Amino acid sequence: MNWTLDQLLAFVTAAESGSFSAAARKLNKAQSRISSAISNLELDLGFELFDRSSKYPVLTSLGEEILPEAQAVLNQCLRLESRALTAARQEPISLRIAIDEALPLETIHTIFPQFGDMFPNTHLVITNGSQDDIAVAIAHHNADIGLMLSNNQLPAKLQLHPLGYLKQVLIVGKQHPLASKDILSLAQLQQYRQFVLCNRSGENREHALSPDHWDIDSYYLICELVTQNQGWAIVPEHIASDQSFSQNIKIARSDVLSDRFIEVGIVTLIQSPRSKLTDWIIDKMRQLMANRPNERATP
Repeated sequence: MNWTLDQLLAFVTAAESGSFSAAARKLNKAQSRISSAISNLELDLGFELFDRSSKYPVLTSLGEEILPEAQAVLNQCLRLESRALTAARQEPISLRIAIDEALPLETIHTIFPQFGDMFPNTHLVITNGSQDDIAVAIAHHNADIGLMLSNNQLPAKLQLHPLGYLKQVLIVGKQHPLASKDILSLAQLQQYRQFVLCNRSGENREHALSPDHWDIDSYYLICELVTQNQGWAIVPEHIASDQSFSQNIKIARSDVLSDRFIEVGIVTLIQSPRSKLTDWIIDKMRQLMANRPNERATP
């Protein structure tokens, strides 16, 4: 077979984008080049990848089978590129870090004075945002590494370096009807509104246990609504314990919820080269996570 990486890229991008024209815009190429690349790939493979009988191309059954294989080949090429860049690298002169606002910042911020001492000539840029903001910043090359909570599948071109886990707790307002119960059952929880984390598009929410639930993109807003006795939620323990909320929140027990943890990790592009600098940050963050009380390190 004589297929090329450009052909695979055109195929995967068209499949992910939903049309040849969208793939052309994304790859900054003429639509005719995308169409030709995919047609030549089909000729080489011996079968059609797309059904072109409707307005937009639709993957054939064989196209659906080939797509994950093509994605895997492209991702492996990105990893090869990363290894090559690492082998020939010079240490970066700047680093842009995006931090999930839901992380325990009082812990994370302790590494920055050490960073300044260890890498005095490196220009550091630090931004904060929601979980969704972090993934978007990395994917769009607006940040080099991201520190974030991870409860959803990341885009294919991103990779997560696990650091550990933060404990989650079930919370209700102290004046909420559920606050008078010693141990909450699922049936009791389902009688009241639940607040569930989502991204800024209102999608990819955590699993809701109550049929009456609101999707909210901030754990801090969720906690604020819980203090107003508007519902219940499952949130990271360190946020529920924040002095802004703790006086008006009860950490509840439930017979259907055992210990719950949410993963914390550093997110980078697959093709990002490793360096002494990023290795140092990952190592320091793992140490910090391992030393936090009531939390656990990555197995």
